[in-house]
Amino acid sequence: MFPLDFAPMVNGEDYYTRKGGYAIKGLVICDDASRITWVEMGWPGSDHDNRVWANNEIHLSKDKYFEQKEYLLGDAAFSTSAVMIPAFKKGHNRNLSKEQRYFNNKLAKIQIKSEHCIGLLKAWFQRLQGFQRIMLTKLN
Repeated sequence: MFPLDFAPMVNGEDYYTRKGGYAIKGLVICDDASRITWVEMGWPGSDHDNRVWANNEIHLSKDKYFEQKEYLLGDAAFSTSAVMIPAFKKGHNRNLSKEQRYFNNKLAKIQIKSEHCIGLLKAWFQRLQGFQRIMLTKLN
């Protein structure tokens, strides 16, 4: 999520997040070398990550973007699909098996690269925030 200083004028309530602020949500896909391979921005901050994924061009046109045995790794917010392997979720009254915990641990180590990549992207946009307060005036 990319935080906003204030609610958008149109449908502002849709951008209000569960963390108590306003934000624009996006989908950023990184490869195993922390290079960004796909960015889609503009979703309201209140939308769930899986909704953004499920309505994304890459998910909707899997055959166009994935070869056989290619897939993405995701956190527990995503649903399992032919091209998405998420972390195992701990259910109500149910603990993860030893194998599931092992998988999640290995997945978390891989996801560090993705989190680092997204952190750098957010840092870059944070540098641009100083421009948001520039006021343009009409010249006569």
